[in-house]
Amino acid sequence: MMKEFDDNIPARSFDNFQFVNFTSIMSKKISQSKKETEFALSALMEIPLQYKATLELGILGRRFAKSPERVPLPPPFASYNTISRAAPSRANSFRSMPSHPRDEAPVDSAITASVTSPPSVDARAAEPQLCPVCLSKPRDMAFGCGHQTCAECGPQVEHCPICRRPIDTRVKLY
Repeated sequence: MMKEFDDNIPARSFDNFQFVNFTSIMSKKISQSKKETEFALSALMEIPLQYKATLELGILGRRFAKSPERVPLPPPFASYNTISRAAPSRANSFRSMPSHPRDEAPVDSAITASVTSPPSVDARAAEPQLCPVCLSKPRDMAFGCGHQTCAECGPQVEHCPICRRPIDTRVKLY
């Protein structure tokens, strides 16, 4: 059976599977060290065949793996705990937004002018991660893709707000 596949695995232009008939070598009536030597020699004798196959196929030293053509999503907007957040109203949810983020975000008069720099890395690590949809509640629902939202926004979305995959699984996190 192994002889059928040796150096010829179907549907592959090249493989590095080389078979050595272990059973026939070990069933010989010779010393154990000679069996081990014959097995090692049989395996080593397959290496020139592999090298010759790589030369014939022109794949020696060439990397031909391709990543899928994907366009990355833009980074999420920064959210800081120092800015007060209110629940989003549905009245202004269809307002025209620019297609790309600006360097300066518009400042509401209700926000104090004392906010001049983002919080330190330690402060961001300590704050709970907020829902990417409402930006006000902690993330406590996970989707099949691994991204999370809050339990109120999760049932309302059909596609993941992060990776845009259709949502097939929702898990409430406790």
